[in-house]
Amino acid sequence: MEFGNHSALYFLAAAGLAALLFALELVSTSRALAKLISPAILGKVVKGYSRRRKLIKRGLIVAALALVVLALAMPRVGKGMKVVKREGADVVIAFDLSSSMLAQDIKPSRLEAARRAAETLVSRLAGNRIALVGFADDSFIYCPLTLDESALSMFLVYLSPAAVVDQGTNLADALEESIKALNTSSGKGKAVVLITDGEDHSGQIEAAAELAARSGVRVYTLGVGTEQGEPIPVLDARGAVSGYKRDRNDNVVVSRLNSQALRQIARATGGETFVLAQGEREVAQIAGAIQGIEKGVLEQRSFEHYVELFQIPLGLALLVLLGEGFVAERRKGGDDAGALPE
Repeated sequence: MEFGNHSALYFLAAAGLAALLFALELVSTSRALAKLISPAILGKVVKGYSRRRKLIKRGLIVAALALVVLALAMPRVGKGMKVVKREGADVVIAFDLSSSMLAQDIKPSRLEAARRAAETLVSRLAGNRIALVGFADDSFIYCPLTLDESALSMFLVYLSPAAVVDQGTNLADALEESIKALNTSSGKGKAVVLITDGEDHSGQIEAAAELAARSGVRVYTLGVGTEQGEPIPVLDARGAVSGYKRDRNDNVVVSRLNSQALRQIARATGGETFVLAQGEREVAQIAGAIQGIEKGVLEQRSFEHYVELFQIPLGLALLVLLGEGFVAERRKGGDDAGALPE
């Protein structure tokens, strides 16, 4: 037998302290009475007085307290080993954080639409390990591969262009960082979901796509935006639009969805290309495609299967307390033949 909550055993000191206090009480009471009357005639003068009954009641209280502590310590016995296996794919969500994602050709903005799509995707891919990579001109692993959906959701809430220093869009670096995030995986099924408007300033898309293909990683691209495009807003400190981004010639910059680049990446890796509309159909299709790739063992844990026994000391504690209530401190009458000697 072992205990599931070892720290509770420290409270046994409270039972020992209670026993000590009760003992001091009995000794103090006996000494006080001894100064007033001889112990030999105490039971006759003080009607019904019984040290034994007091000792029994105090002992039962201490025993009940000790049993409650044992119940809190969660006693249990092992019943063999149990093996848990979990299968799934390893997925990286690569999220575009470039300022072009602030464009509002998809309402309320590309960024917010992409964030909602990513949150839905995380929910639909429950049971798979997921990592999060944010990128603009540089890429960062914001969350390594994990089964913790709440951790991923927390990171997604705070992703914005303000989180990156160097603006621009480098899809090649985003793919390389995503592959790096997957290198910690020993699983068979690996995929990257690239959520972006497809604009690229690296000129290295083809090489990055070939690297992903050689690594056995399928890339599913989710385009965010429209081919007609939209100016890129400049936001003030309060998040309100204060103007629009302009180029060196003071012309308003219009950001457009680059579907061709996204199709090139997906085609090279055996993935698929989708364009985000107002709804979750595309996200569901991506999740369905990922669920169809080869699965591997993501987590394997062996642990002892236990039978909990806390009910036994807890039940005994209740019985002891019930019994203590039936023991009176004073006997009903007559001499207490069992009275403890001084």
